[in-house]
Amino acid sequence: MSKLFLQGRLFTQALRTRLFYYHNVRSVSTRGSPSKVVQQAKPIRNSEVPVPVRGPRDHSSKELRTEIMHSLYRYHQRPIPTHKANVVLTNCPHCLNVRKKSFAAYVDLVRGSYHCNTCENGGSWNQFIKSLHKKLGETDKSFEIAPASSFLSSRSIQFSQPLEQIQKFPDALSQNKTLLDKLFKEYKIKPEIWGAYRVGVAKYTSLDERLAAAKSDKSIDVGAECLTFPQTTLTFAPEKDGNEAGDSFRVDIARIKACAMNAPDKLTAYDPVIQNDDFSAGLFGYHLAPADSDKIILTRRELDAMAVYQETGVPCVALPTTNYQLQESVLPLLERFSQIYVWLDDDVEGQLSAERFIKKFGEARCRIVNTRLGKPTGPLNAHDALMANQDLSNILKSARQLKHDQIADFHDLREEVYREILNPEQTSGVQSKDLPAINKVLKGHRSGELTILTGPTGAGKTTVISQLSLDYCKSGVPTLWGSFEIQNKRLAKKMLYQFAGKDLSKSPKEIDLWADKFEQLPLYFLKFFSSTAIKDVLLACKHAVYAYDVRHIILDNLQFMLSQQGKSSLDRWELQDEAVAELRKFATQQDVHISLVVHPRKDTSDQLDINSVFGSAKVTQESDNVIIIQKNDELDVRYLDIKKNRFDGTLGSIPYKFMPESLR
Repeated sequence: MSKLFLQGRLFTQALRTRLFYYHNVRSVSTRGSPSKVVQQAKPIRNSEVPVPVRGPRDHSSKELRTEIMHSLYRYHQRPIPTHKANVVLTNCPHCLNVRKKSFAAYVDLVRGSYHCNTCENGGSWNQFIKSLHKKLGETDKSFEIAPASSFLSSRSIQFSQPLEQIQKFPDALSQNKTLLDKLFKEYKIKPEIWGAYRVGVAKYTSLDERLAAAKSDKSIDVGAECLTFPQTTLTFAPEKDGNEAGDSFRVDIARIKACAMNAPDKLTAYDPVIQNDDFSAGLFGYHLAPADSDKIILTRRELDAMAVYQETGVPCVALPTTNYQLQESVLPLLERFSQIYVWLDDDVEGQLSAERFIKKFGEARCRIVNTRLGKPTGPLNAHDALMANQDLSNILKSARQLKHDQIADFHDLREEVYREILNPEQTSGVQSKDLPAINKVLKGHRSGELTILTGPTGAGKTTVISQLSLDYCKSGVPTLWGSFEIQNKRLAKKMLYQFAGKDLSKSPKEIDLWADKFEQLPLYFLKFFSSTAIKDVLLACKHAVYAYDVRHIILDNLQFMLSQQGKSSLDRWELQDEAVAELRKFATQQDVHISLVVHPRKDTSDQLDINSVFGSAKVTQESDNVIIIQKNDELDVRYLDIKKNRFDGTLGSIPYKFMPESLR
């Protein structure tokens, strides 16, 4: 006990005596000027009013506020302001349910106390930090998920230009009246709205253009002019000596999304290229929500957000990426709002994503907006509705609450039936671009299904499923890879070669560019290896579904995952049946597609059939699709043999050729 007390005192003293240098004033290195340091704590504009954190101005009170905020940023707890002065909202160190309701601890910066609305725990700041240390030390090992950047990134995350220049991007648009008039004529977004959202103009080069230049040994051009959409966040900034304004939360630029000038919904580049958990996440338009605002609207695109804000006056933000992803790092920004309207595309994919997001936020405080108002046709999204001269305020008023997910009548299903009839391509699933012939048999890649892939040793099971998963991932399907036989770094190398379509060891100048492009994919890896309990695997998968909106999970392979877990052969068979049943249940309940690689039985016959899958009949009975890799060494032919297709029953064989150079 005395040891803990001494450590606590030393920790507190160190924080109080050191210079206050924390997350929001981190130095941002810039390319081309390695010695230059840019302070990121500056506000976007001095005219923008910061969220005040008022309180007693005595020395001890300021030290306490400084200590609390420094600690919260240091341990990545992402505090956000509330409508109450001197109170911030952050993660609760006590909540066991760390996935949904843990961001509910209100910390009083003046009194040095906290209280959680979820678990009702509270106490002093010292008790908070002690509980936080304990929680961080006992982090559940099952949540071992790594993004692709953890295997490929060899440099620090940085902006491409000094932040002072990035902050001037909006001036280039606001001072160009001709361009503003053109944008208003084409998109019906008023000049003051572009200004309010701090949209700017700057030159950016896409990764594809840089790759083309590297292949031809040409110099990289300056780039084309793009519209820049800043993703903003709020960061705590302490008052300076003599400044009577008081401590505040100020607006920071977390990332820039650059889009084509003639197509604002077409991505050119992100700046920085990648982000990780150490960087604060931001949302386009987040700075427009006042401190006392209790309502916000979430849209898919920046044009949708500006259209809704222009017509309704309600603060509106857009998803940070082009995919239907709302990562866990973004959720704290929205916790302070008691009403969240989710306004995504009014089609099958958009409405399913809206329902997933609402379950993250909590159904009680969310409303879902249907642009078409229940009609079979009409504008797809908010900006389309603006272009069609529809009343966005009336559409917003029609927002409905999500009903209980286990109870429905035909009135609830009617709109979904409409969407499925009118959008057959979305109902069939995501189409493969690398193996288009598979679309004719399986029709597409659909959520909620379990696919079994098997084949003889050395047939290329991992290679095929890696290529297919990468194919769907490029189409915007967030993917989680669980390789229990191959180390993640080797798998990532294989997938990078497949992504580039070549042996990158022969093109060293292109490696960084391909890696940058690869890192932007919504691709994640489980850190498990070899024998792992199915409950631990599913716990990590559940976290990935919540935190990263994962829609496709690959487990390679079943035998390695369950190895050394059964005492007898009978136990192993029962264990495998239970694992497959759990995976089937998980795929249905979480509405994700699970691709499971299973070794075949030892069979002397040249051609495998559905009974060749290792284990009992339950493995194939529980599955929706069964794919067998068949090979004929004499004829040097391989093909995918579709033995089961629950969607429409179509079966068939798809020949393919392996290209060793690109591992495809």
